[in-house]
Amino acid sequence: MDNKIKGMVKKLYVINEYGIEHQDADARPDPELVKYFEENHNIRTDVHRSCINCQIRQISKYKETHDDTSEFKVRCNFIPKGLPRGSANKLREIATKSDIPIERAKKLMLATVDPVAWAELMFGFSDDDDKWKIRSYQKEQLRCSSLRVAAREGRRSGKTFAMALKLLYYAFNLKVTRGRDSEGNEVVMGPAIMIVTPYQAQLTNIFEEIEKLIKRNTELRRQVTTGTSDNLYIKTPTYKMEMRNGSTIQGFVSGLGVKEDGSGGGTMRGQSAHVIYLDEMDMIPEDILDKVVNPILATTPDTILLATSTPIGKRAKFYNWCVNRDDFKEDYYPSTVLPHWDRIKDEIEQESTEESFRAEYMAEFIEGSFGVFRPSWIQNARADYEYFDTVDGNVIRKATGISDSSNMLIAIGVDWNKNAGTEFYVVGYSASAGKWIGLDSINISATKHSGQRWMQELIRLNYKWKPNWIYADEGYGHTIIEDLKLQSYKLRGKPNPTAIDRETAKLNERLVAFNFSSNVLLKDPITGEDIKKAGKHFLVENAVRTLEDGLFKFPAGDEVLKKQLLNYIVKRRHPTTNKPVYGMDNERIGDHRLDAMMLALAALSLEESVYSGRMLPVSKPMFLKRNLQIGESKEDNYMHPQEEAEAILQGMKNHSVPGAVNVLRIMRGNGTKEQDREIKEKLNQTRGITGKQGGKRGIFGKENSKFSLLEGLEENLGTKSSGNMIGDPVKIGNNFNRAKKRRGFKK
Repeated sequence: MDNKIKGMVKKLYVINEYGIEHQDADARPDPELVKYFEENHNIRTDVHRSCINCQIRQISKYKETHDDTSEFKVRCNFIPKGLPRGSANKLREIATKSDIPIERAKKLMLATVDPVAWAELMFGFSDDDDKWKIRSYQKEQLRCSSLRVAAREGRRSGKTFAMALKLLYYAFNLKVTRGRDSEGNEVVMGPAIMIVTPYQAQLTNIFEEIEKLIKRNTELRRQVTTGTSDNLYIKTPTYKMEMRNGSTIQGFVSGLGVKEDGSGGGTMRGQSAHVIYLDEMDMIPEDILDKVVNPILATTPDTILLATSTPIGKRAKFYNWCVNRDDFKEDYYPSTVLPHWDRIKDEIEQESTEESFRAEYMAEFIEGSFGVFRPSWIQNARADYEYFDTVDGNVIRKATGISDSSNMLIAIGVDWNKNAGTEFYVVGYSASAGKWIGLDSINISATKHSGQRWMQELIRLNYKWKPNWIYADEGYGHTIIEDLKLQSYKLRGKPNPTAIDRETAKLNERLVAFNFSSNVLLKDPITGEDIKKAGKHFLVENAVRTLEDGLFKFPAGDEVLKKQLLNYIVKRRHPTTNKPVYGMDNERIGDHRLDAMMLALAALSLEESVYSGRMLPVSKPMFLKRNLQIGESKEDNYMHPQEEAEAILQGMKNHSVPGAVNVLRIMRGNGTKEQDREIKEKLNQTRGITGKQGGKRGIFGKENSKFSLLEGLEENLGTKSSGNMIGDPVKIGNNFNRAKKRRGFKK
């Protein structure tokens, strides 16, 4: 195929304003192009123009990738050019006998061979009516007789309406044999049509569209035998509409009866159909397609299969039918084919992200968009180090930029599994860098005595890393967790404990059982109100945020974790809450190391973040100084710490300060009013001179003070101040302990 022919093929497509190339339903092929394909690829030219375009597009599409593609592989009956020869006499006969205009007679005859003409005749569509006409790309879809069709379309493109018309045409015009009667005569009836949708609302929408169309035609309405005068279909036990010619339209929701154990299909299993319509196919579980649709196609290969969807990104059957199957006709229309696109595009662009716009409105297969973790995030998280390097601070600093690897918060995530073995994942958090880093990853396989081996490994990791927290999956490991906590209790009273015994005794405080199915309780950092999150969703959302922000690093050599991140998908959405249901695209890749990693990240978030309820949102201590009141001298500007703390709290209450606030009361000396005032006055006189430098043991020394918390705080801030403090009690306590240690203070 030379460049000239390729250029002619290109004219069968159109490129929209976003650079998206898609088929042009109004394209007229160059006669030279038609002749070339007729001579070289044996296409049929005695057919409708859209059929000629389809044959050329299909052969051109697969010629480069399918070596054997020299002919049109799609099974279809083609679309006739128009009325057959000799129809003129028949038209005059009909017009005369029926006393109708010749144009009306032509429409009646054309409706017997052309689905578009039938739809216009039955429902009053007209090209002259902008509000009630069939669009050009819908006409092509309605006319197409291909046995296998995959329609990839953007949102609001009108695919449900087009499919409702097509299904009605089949219901009233398609004839199928249903065996023979008692006298041996062949029984011909209307088809059995099966509709499968992922959600109930979509199924209802399709049946309502079909019902509204039928109600526009009194004669067609009389042909429906189900429902009542108001409703032409029933909803229980399944959605169903029946016609007098034996046609049935039956609807199923793919979520009903779908199970993860491979027994999916529910009420759909065992059904037969002459036409199958899969709406939003990219969201229909693979289990349905394998257990319901494929058996029907294998039993009756002449069954018509129609699949429409706006892609959600996964590279599964719908993608394969659109891109790789030369026996499927692909219709590709982005939302820009809408005649009123210019009036709605601004709103859509403003409400969409770039990726969601390309997927939902341009109907593109966005690589990785179906996965929970984007490939770019995963690639960014990989760093040039190995788990055994994590003991070397220089390697960690070079690979991740974390300079305080010896002073990180540590969490261990544990995912028990009787088949894949138990995964242990260790994560460190650097407060200075604000980053998480994968420190260790261990898999202990499942054996006869795996429970004991898993306990021993957790004890070893607890001793090695001395973690702040260990979050373990409660599901399969609840008895192991209880056994570990019991062992921890027993070791507390053990005489002469070893170093590993002392660390194991701390497991009771460190080890937390996490239930994926239960809710986690968070605290709103502003209002202090409780926030409930589903456990699994919190794990995933927390991990997504961490990777999206580029705050997690793991070794580039960990192919297991990389593959599991890429393999994690939204399998479907809950039919009532619309919340995502997470799972694996490929079961063989698994997700256990990923679960352990997410548990470790969640431990740090639940225990240390501002949402934990254990910390105050204020991250830095500060002092509040009293201002002099009118008529008040500097000498009179004294208030006892207890009175000052109460005044601060009352002031905050009066100003409706949200959240939980602690005011630290600093007691000087023995805590009496007189000594507190005396020490404060001496402090003001010697401001800038420490107790050690000025020899003023009476201020900071042990002779007349029980070591004020003020000293530790002032050392941390690098200043000497007086007053009351609002701050984080955890950080205050840590500063206090470090100050005591430096001063050699003993209890």
